[in-house]
Amino acid sequence: MDFGPMVSALMRNKTGAILVAVQIAVTLAIVINSLYIIVLRVEKINRETGIDVDNVIVAYVRGFGENFDVVDSITNDIDLIKSIPGVRAATVSNHVPLTGSGSGTGLRTEPDETIESVPTARYRWSAEGLDALGIELSRGRNFYPEEVNYILPASNPPAPASILVTRQLANDLFGEEDALGKTVYWGSMEPSTIVGIIDRMHGSWVGWDKLENVVIQPGKPAYTSDKYIIRVEPGMRDELIPVIEKELGESNRQRVVLAMRTLEEMAARSYRSDRGMAIILSIVISLLIGLTALVIVGLASFHVTQRTKQIGTRRALGARRIDIIRYFMLENWMITTAGAVLGAVLTVAVAYWLEVSFELQRLDWRYLPVGIVVLWVLSSLAVLEPSRRAACVPPAVATRSV
Repeated sequence: MDFGPMVSALMRNKTGAILVAVQIAVTLAIVINSLYIIVLRVEKINRETGIDVDNVIVAYVRGFGENFDVVDSITNDIDLIKSIPGVRAATVSNHVPLTGSGSGTGLRTEPDETIESVPTARYRWSAEGLDALGIELSRGRNFYPEEVNYILPASNPPAPASILVTRQLANDLFGEEDALGKTVYWGSMEPSTIVGIIDRMHGSWVGWDKLENVVIQPGKPAYTSDKYIIRVEPGMRDELIPVIEKELGESNRQRVVLAMRTLEEMAARSYRSDRGMAIILSIVISLLIGLTALVIVGLASFHVTQRTKQIGTRRALGARRIDIIRYFMLENWMITTAGAVLGAVLTVAVAYWLEVSFELQRLDWRYLPVGIVVLWVLSSLAVLEPSRRAACVPPAVATRSV
């Protein structure tokens, strides 16, 4: 097919063609980068945490009264919880992973303040803490009972002799070296020995780039307000929440249950902003694609109306309906291709800006050809109906039109 008449026709209506090409370019840049951000957010929400999130309950309790014995209360509460049928494990903890509430510290491989410390989240619990969260110990050992003591609010315990660390933290500290049995140093330069390595565990702050850096100290936080982490048998979580709350409420009149939460619920709350962004960008993509389709349909319909005489002439000279459809489809393909080329450059520019300004991961180049193909298909579908209407105009009527 001769492309000369198409180019001439486009040059006569270059304003409309340029506007459509720019619309396609902007749509391509926004859609591809938005889609990539959505994929990153969804992957972030669904990433493996190393924790049995679906079967963990957290009980928030608070003691009161002059004669309230916090140590006795915690001991009795944990024993009571573990005696309930369906409960697999329970522990008291200073913080709850994936909830946005926690504490951090820094560890060094040498007792030298000039060495940069490796940041990490920090937790304290008993030997049952791993089982209470469904965390796997890949190497080494868990805490011995004699290593776990109650930590009172006024106490300032020294650095523990033994600690557990995640595999990611071990890698950040010692690289390719085996971290098991190695000594690390806290900010006070007190030493601790790594006795166990956890395969994976997410800390409290889901947006932190060091989320898998976690150190666990042996200890039972004995505060007026405490958190009990409870793991139950699969499928029994919702059934056991009111049972545990009732048992705790009736066992100690000097301690109240402030709230019962599922870890799944609290983790979902931590990811609200990511989920909200994914939803908003999905709406933006849908609206923008719809708008682009309408612009293409509008321009194609306008061209058909303005070029009725030309269409009639071609029909009178023997052009078939399929030839007319092919003509407008190819013309639209030329506009879309121009917009796609411009859009590819704009997409890369926007991706670079996002990477530099917001530390977003570099755009996966595979999104670009997929986006271009999708826009080609979209534009072809959008122009198909106006092209069919043009092809259905009788030659005699078309030639009488001005």
